[in-house]
Amino acid sequence: MQVSDCMRTQVFTVGTGATLVEAMRVMGSRKVGTVPVIDEGQHVTGVLVLDDLLTQLMPKFVQVLRSTDFVHDYGKFELGPYAAHLLGKPLREIMRPPYSLKEDSSLMEAMVFMHNHQVDDVPVVNAAKELVGIVSRVRVGSLFLVDWLDKTSE
Repeated sequence: MQVSDCMRTQVFTVGTGATLVEAMRVMGSRKVGTVPVIDEGQHVTGVLVLDDLLTQLMPKFVQVLRSTDFVHDYGKFELGPYAAHLLGKPLREIMRPPYSLKEDSSLMEAMVFMHNHQVDDVPVVNAAKELVGIVSRVRVGSLFLVDWLDKTSE
């Protein structure tokens, strides 16, 4: 099996000139946590991940998330206002460098890539390095397990 067997082909993206507020709109309205940043030729020039966006806009909230195992009532935390002055900040200042998998990558290659880079979603590109999909750790992992189970029952 290959990544192309389990990738989603409907990918929500933003252009290279996008701002944080534009990425927020895509992530919020489309309910996605990873947004590839693409140029006019559909090439991945960067990747924005929800955690990076939250770290920029709500650093106190992210600090609470990272430093607290259990809180009985999160409503008691004063998280402060989000950093509204950053909404117009260009994504190129905070996006991650471009990364992707080729559509003919194996499921094992995808699992190793996601584990080593600590990412949950990876843009998928064709031979011309154009964005053709996005694949998630859950989709790859599920198919990897099903494939493994099928082979053990033979």
